[in-house]
Amino acid sequence: MFLAWKEIKHSKGKFALIMAVVTLVSYLVYFLTSLAYGLASSYTNAVVKWGADNIVLTEEANNNILMSRMSDDTRVLTDDYDVLTVSEEKAKLGIFMAVVKDLTPAAGIDDTRVDTFVFGIDDTSFLNPIPGFTLNDNEIIVDSSMKEFGYELNDMIVVSGTNPALTWKIIAFVEKATYQTAPVLYMNLSTWQNYRYLGSTLPDYLSLFNAIVVKGEVTTLPAAYLNYPIQDFINTLPGYTAQVLTFGVMIGFLIIIVAFVLGIFIYVLTIQKTPMFGVMKAQGISNLYIANSVVSQTIILTSIGIFIGLALTVISGILLAGIVPFATNLLFYAVITIAFLLFSIFGGLFSVRAVLKIDPLRAIS
Repeated sequence: MFLAWKEIKHSKGKFALIMAVVTLVSYLVYFLTSLAYGLASSYTNAVVKWGADNIVLTEEANNNILMSRMSDDTRVLTDDYDVLTVSEEKAKLGIFMAVVKDLTPAAGIDDTRVDTFVFGIDDTSFLNPIPGFTLNDNEIIVDSSMKEFGYELNDMIVVSGTNPALTWKIIAFVEKATYQTAPVLYMNLSTWQNYRYLGSTLPDYLSLFNAIVVKGEVTTLPAAYLNYPIQDFINTLPGYTAQVLTFGVMIGFLIIIVAFVLGIFIYVLTIQKTPMFGVMKAQGISNLYIANSVVSQTIILTSIGIFIGLALTVISGILLAGIVPFATNLLFYAVITIAFLLFSIFGGLFSVRAVLKIDPLRAIS
């Protein structure tokens, strides 16, 4: 360690450039990983927020929740909700899309139109993003990203394309409530049903919903329905699997390539110091001491570069909040950090192995 620090202090410029390279490549990998994870999370944040284990759709829906239609009234379809039995809890869920805009936008706000997903829920169920919060008719809880479009608490929003116009009141904001990258609006089932089936001539249409979300296991499943574990349901979301696989392969190869580059970089750096190691061996300094010095220096340079790269990634995430989908994942960061450190150390050890085999007199010459 002493020799490693001594050399770094003696050649500050050279080692500063080395740390800059490590910083930039680590920042690239951390940042792209956070962007990919943030984009994937924006598809599923609202689903993860349920804390559920399974979701039940109709077989005819072909994995598309928007095409699934259930009822708790036998006068309409069948009593889907009651015939399904579970080990813990279950809850009705309605999902549909809506384009909304601010009824009275603030001064300077030209366009408040936002593509959203509306979730119809029973506010006493576990699907409520704010447990215990009551959702009266035409009241909604919205994702906090709506603030970026100028929406504030108690704002009245109007649903585009409705006649007569439907208006809802924002009574609360909640973090990380997005579905397929769009913000989610939570409302009670009667409000959702009034919007979803507006103008419908179906009798008792207010009893309809899309799916049953389940905590625990499904114990009785009628033949007309399909049960999906939550992760399987997430994988059926349009574009989600293709996106995750594409970014996963890209980030995976990037990590491997950068790790190899760092290892080769450290290898070349150590090989260049062969004459110095030859002098040290001629002076009787042990191979173990030389090896420890190289490994210590590698760990110092790589660790400082990685730490700065990670710090820059966190700062970038704060500055870009709300502009791009960005999310941190400690497990991903840990894997990347370990990979970089290990490959750098391996590069140093391979170079030491090559250097230590050289005769001191030949190395000096």
